[in-house]
Amino acid sequence: MTIRLSKSKLIAFRQCPKRLWLEVHRPDLRTDDSTATRRFAAGHHVGELARTQYADGILIAPDNNLSKALKETQYWLAQPQRRPLFEATFEAVGILIRADLLVPMKAGWHMAEVKSSTQVKPYHLEDMAIPSWVTKQAGLALAKTSVQVIDRQWVYPGSNHYTGLLRNEAVDEQVTAIAPLVPQWLQSAKQIAGGLEPEVKMGKQCNDPFACGFQTYCESLSVRAEFPISWLPNLHYKKREKFEASGFLDMSEVPIEELTPKQQRVRNATLNSEQFFEPLSPSEEKKFAGKRYYLDFETINFAVPIWEGTRPYQQIPFQWSCHIEDPEGTLSQKAFLDLSDSDPSRRFAESLLSVLGKRGPIIVYNQSFEKRIIQELAERYADLAPSLEALLDRVVDLLPVANEHYYHPSMRGSWSIKAVLPAIAPELDYANLEDVTDGGGAQEAYLEAIDSNCAAERQRKLSQSLEAYCGRDTLAMVKVFHFLLAPASSISTTARAP
Repeated sequence: MTIRLSKSKLIAFRQCPKRLWLEVHRPDLRTDDSTATRRFAAGHHVGELARTQYADGILIAPDNNLSKALKETQYWLAQPQRRPLFEATFEAVGILIRADLLVPMKAGWHMAEVKSSTQVKPYHLEDMAIPSWVTKQAGLALAKTSVQVIDRQWVYPGSNHYTGLLRNEAVDEQVTAIAPLVPQWLQSAKQIAGGLEPEVKMGKQCNDPFACGFQTYCESLSVRAEFPISWLPNLHYKKREKFEASGFLDMSEVPIEELTPKQQRVRNATLNSEQFFEPLSPSEEKKFAGKRYYLDFETINFAVPIWEGTRPYQQIPFQWSCHIEDPEGTLSQKAFLDLSDSDPSRRFAESLLSVLGKRGPIIVYNQSFEKRIIQELAERYADLAPSLEALLDRVVDLLPVANEHYYHPSMRGSWSIKAVLPAIAPELDYANLEDVTDGGGAQEAYLEAIDSNCAAERQRKLSQSLEAYCGRDTLAMVKVFHFLLAPASSISTTARAP
């Protein structure tokens, strides 16, 4: 069986030999999550913008017909008047590659790979070494190699002017050092692809450098433990590998002295089907005294900015929800959602300030996120900065409190609000929501809603789903906080099903 490999398949091999075999023989088993889908879309968009740097460039075989691409590449390389080529295609020694950018120089050609990241990463060098080696094997006079990455400090001036978004990083020295390894990778990859499905244990490689789309399949082949060690919190790869090498796949098998106090707590609660609960101390309760504001944000970021004055990957806040509880216990809700096609940041900030008042704890879940958004808004809008910065001292984080005072076996080692809420208030499970059930879904809904092609009725439905989701986040904090206020005697240690 003759197998033609591509650069992407060789990169898959470098991540995991089993992934390569599955890419070749069982691509139907691959399931890419929304994060991967958004990353692919961002990469495609950045690649298209990179081509606009060269007005006289030629796009090779846009229909992705590889035989046609090989012929077109040779045709344009042979022309006396050389022009930049996009997706130039080469094949040598059983591997086919398509180069993002191939730009003529006085002596030879400059090959560049375009990435949607903001810096050159180690796997980018392998990604560049492979086409560099293949094109040289195919006879191309390659004089320079580089990786184009996004300049995160660049500010979009508007009017579709994206000059300066990408910066060139020379990688000749690194690529020259790596290139001799490519034929070894190629030979090993061909052996893997042409043989039987390899046995590879799941591990760090499953998510490094990206989440592998075959994880669900590989998990189905793994020995299933009743209480897998993956549920132990803060279990780093090295320690997990040590446990697995010792044959410890279930929490019950791990010597208790090998675990941290938090891991021991999770282990004991899980094995005994008990929930752990410890009431807040008076000093902890004091942090939450007064009129309470339970706050949550939703944001979007673009690799390629779409609004004037914003930067690549800048978190742009488009929605907030706030449940407000007065000292008597009366609860109300305020919310903001902007589905216009313009930057919602200032309206977000102004509406937020109009609701949060001057005093009282602002309760969030994982404060680093909300604090960072508020600080960035203050930096963007000098006239609002004093009021926004005054909010920062009022922020109280509920996550570490829940982490120290509560655990239910159904949480499986996680204290995310989506893990804690079903254990405390199963009637409010996020799975009961429609359309939007997590942050990624909120971003997808927002992007669809602001698209000019989104019908009014569909936008209305998306708006309702976004409001329900963000509101669930803040109501969840109310429920969690009041649960933690309960006296210990009122909480059963028996772990009921969520």
